[in-house]
Amino acid sequence: MFYIPNGTSSSRLLVDGPVLSPAGRVIMLYTRFFEFPLARVIELLRRVRERVEDARLLVVGRGFFGEEETLLREAQQAGFGQAVEYAGWVDPEELPQAFARAQVAIYPFDDTLLNRTKCPVKLLDLLTVGVPVVAEGVGEIREAIRHAETGWLVEPGDVDGFAAAVVKFLQDGALRERIGRGAAEYMRRERSWDRLAERVEQAYAANLT
Repeated sequence: MFYIPNGTSSSRLLVDGPVLSPAGRVIMLYTRFFEFPLARVIELLRRVRERVEDARLLVVGRGFFGEEETLLREAQQAGFGQAVEYAGWVDPEELPQAFARAQVAIYPFDDTLLNRTKCPVKLLDLLTVGVPVVAEGVGEIREAIRHAETGWLVEPGDVDGFAAAVVKFLQDGALRERIGRGAAEYMRRERSWDRLAERVEQAYAANLT
């Protein structure tokens, strides 16, 4: 058996290098909503805003069952609805402009059997364009993100650790730039479809000799 993970293509996202140094304290959630409980995002934002009062959440993506409406409603009930902006579904050619607004992205991910088997393309998109990502280390996420080199991993369900990492990225521009560049370079070097195709060819060659 020879396993190939999902790959990435910078041409699909119309970028030649990492997107870096946006203005504002913007956290991005790029999602379809079904891999984590919404309450975790609300609690995470609450804890971040306790330390970074002007932090905002930019949500890109659409749920299958109106989860975005629930998220906005719960944010209002928690008292910081004005800090959440919902961009909705964004066409691929417009994603770089959306990504460019974020200082850091979050990737919440429940530790479930199903999630352990996934290789999330949305995470790869963020890494490809150099958005620094804080993610819960479940399954393939631990392969795509090398902790403190191409992103930042926290233990699944550790909301305190997650919030502390997000605050660190919001406050440390040098860290954001280093991690963002590391992610973009790693994705081009190791996870481009051209590179993965070479590995498949090598595997076939090795098994035919």
